[in-house]
Amino acid sequence: MSETWGSLTVAAVGVLGTLGAALLTQVRADRAKRLELEAAVRQRLEDRAHDRRMRDADRAEAREQRAAARLTETQDRLRVCYISFNTAARQYQTAQVNVVHALRDGTPADESAEELETCRTAFRASYAEAQMLVPGPVLDAASGTSRRLNEGYGELRHLLAAAPGTLDRERLRRCERRVQAVWTQLSALRRAMRRDLGVDDPES
Repeated sequence: MSETWGSLTVAAVGVLGTLGAALLTQVRADRAKRLELEAAVRQRLEDRAHDRRMRDADRAEAREQRAAARLTETQDRLRVCYISFNTAARQYQTAQVNVVHALRDGTPADESAEELETCRTAFRASYAEAQMLVPGPVLDAASGTSRRLNEGYGELRHLLAAAPGTLDRERLRRCERRVQAVWTQLSALRRAMRRDLGVDDPES
């Protein structure tokens, strides 16, 4: 009887051992599978985060490139505007000087007066463009130059309208001094434009 129980006990232990080993193997396999799935999920999350970082970096780089292109385009437009305005202002001033000389020398001023009107029209168009593009400090200098040039123009128109032989010589001398003084204003304007373009050191 005890042998039977002993055999049954050994058999039960063997069965339990076999079942336990199978169960332990299954638990270990399930755990390994779970760890593998968790690792795969983590890897996918890391890959997505990496892809998102790369996309964000690409977008940021593209934004920087667009901003740099816009800045270059703006600088180019500004440079063209400055060149045009500087040229128009100097030609307007030169035309005024030519009218003064014609009046002072008593030579016909019709051609000089016509040139003055042409230069004034070109200057006004250039100044209108500058008003839309240039920054405040340069616009202040441009406004001062425009005011002085237009004051000279008004004075010259009055002198040109005088009847032959009635030219006020003293008024002409005052006008000439005023017109010549605008060269200083033009130099200040040119310096302001060169500083804004970075051609000259702002400290100089």
